[in-house]
Amino acid sequence: MNDFVVSLMLLGALSQNGTMPFWATANSYGIMPESSGALALVRAGTSFDENHTLQWRWGLSLGVRNDRDSAAGFIPDEAFASLRWKCLRLDAGLKRTEQDFLGSDPRLGSVSSTGGRYINSGNARTMPGASINLEPLVIPFTGGRLKLRGRFGDWFTTDTRYVRGSMVHNTAAFLEGRIGERLFLTAGIDHYTIWGGTSPSEGVFPKTFLNYLRILVGASGGSDAPEGERINALGDHRGSEILRADWRAENWTLTLRHDIPYEDRSGMIFRNFPDGVNTIALSFKDKDRWVSDVAYEFHYTMNQSGTKERRPATQEEIDSGDPRIIDGELILGGADNYTNNYSFKSGWTYYGRQIANPLFFPTGTIAGTVSRRTVTFGTENNLLKAHHLGVSGKLFRKLPYRLMLTYSENYGRYLYDGVFTRAYVLPDGSYADVPLRQFSSAFSAIVRLWRLPLSIIPSIYADAGDILPRGFGATLAIVYQL
Repeated sequence: MNDFVVSLMLLGALSQNGTMPFWATANSYGIMPESSGALALVRAGTSFDENHTLQWRWGLSLGVRNDRDSAAGFIPDEAFASLRWKCLRLDAGLKRTEQDFLGSDPRLGSVSSTGGRYINSGNARTMPGASINLEPLVIPFTGGRLKLRGRFGDWFTTDTRYVRGSMVHNTAAFLEGRIGERLFLTAGIDHYTIWGGTSPSEGVFPKTFLNYLRILVGASGGSDAPEGERINALGDHRGSEILRADWRAENWTLTLRHDIPYEDRSGMIFRNFPDGVNTIALSFKDKDRWVSDVAYEFHYTMNQSGTKERRPATQEEIDSGDPRIIDGELILGGADNYTNNYSFKSGWTYYGRQIANPLFFPTGTIAGTVSRRTVTFGTENNLLKAHHLGVSGKLFRKLPYRLMLTYSENYGRYLYDGVFTRAYVLPDGSYADVPLRQFSSAFSAIVRLWRLPLSIIPSIYADAGDILPRGFGATLAIVYQL
């Protein structure tokens, strides 16, 4: 039968300087208070019934939040229905992305800085839409050693953004292989495209079926598209390529993973090496250990396919007015400027939060002006080197906990002023002396009360550095789960 679960969470948030520290809000699907405030969240839903061939489930999560951006704001966090038949699953509505590298208790979240999903980390609000998912399918004649899984989905944006009403398409495909009894290899691609909508500077980006077919194959726009969309590929394309190896011993699993970001063809063919997030994680089956899960990650995004790939422009190209021509050269790639785009100026952000790597800060972060109520103009920092350590287990083999430690060196993004340069732009328009260093930490635990379905989750956070406000913060949540 379908198991039914309902939970209620009441949370208070307090910050030394008003703004909650980084790990108080990161990878929390955009629902946590951004400043001192409170949150009430009720969740209900069912699981799949494995005893039937045709299975269904649903989930609903609603909340009320009070902070500087939304006094008593209503939050539709999840509202979805899923239907599964064999290895095919249809999801429709508002549904959270699933995170990987979970710790000793799923309520504490992932020990990974990206949730194990570089390009869609769970750092921002969920979008309404639908997807068809292929769950692991054994490829015939491989003796069960090769499996294929994937996703094909479409969502629409509801936030206040530069190109209003834009859509999001996702195509993902992964091949999983087994070598022997212990070694499992995975390779795949997770690709997203923002398209359509109305731009205040370029007019309407049409949402016709023909243009939908164009964004699926990365073709340029037709005569009904603005000039920039006719010259380049239609829409704003980006994604990540994943290489992963798992050694699954009897009592533990060791994982090595490399997430490679890309914004164009040069990134897809690895001209941005060694950019990416490199993860090494160790997870024990016994979740009652003092230390059950550990993840170390090294972030590096300083290459971005180099400053630029170029060639001399032909006279015909110069006469055409192609905006990619700078100083007589046709810019073919390079200076990839991850999660930003010339036409879709809000980039890969949603309700003021970065959708991808949460260590990429939205424009306005250093000035303290980011808000989910106003337009966010992309990413102010996507050139970085960072180290992250996440640890989870159970104190005294009873109390689940999670420790997060993150240090980054931030270099801003590529800017063009005659030549491409790396720069972090300060609120007054001047350039910072890079790198800007940032350290963020968090510790959370779960304490169950009197053998009842009632728990408290105390958490403390701290930020120190040059980008986020320095100071401490704390949250206290009371959770009732039936």
